[in-house]
Amino acid sequence: MAKIFRGFRFENQLYRDFQGVASAAGLTATCAFERFMNACVERNLLVFPEMSVEGYEAEARVLIDWLRKGKRFYRSESGAEVNVLGRLFELLLKVHDSKLMVEMEDVLKSSVSKQA
Repeated sequence: MAKIFRGFRFENQLYRDFQGVASAAGLTATCAFERFMNACVERNLLVFPEMSVEGYEAEARVLIDWLRKGKRFYRSESGAEVNVLGRLFELLLKVHDSKLMVEMEDVLKSSVSKQA
């Protein structure tokens, strides 16, 4: 099977340390890195976060404020209309601050009960 070349940039010291560990195991750095990638892919360990938790939490606080002021929709950067309740619900899984999560839940619950 032909190998595909892709370039990576590493800090010099990190790469030297990695080479040392790989050679101690009788491998080249490339082979060790490929084995590492295979293990990650096979075990579904790769996660690529969209943005930092702080960004999600800031967005959630703004959306809570908008909901309390009666705003239900806003325009995204692409121009699409976004439902504030739906977006806030999506953010529940991304927020780590427990107080903010409780506040989000309360706002979502009260908003739904007002509509019913």
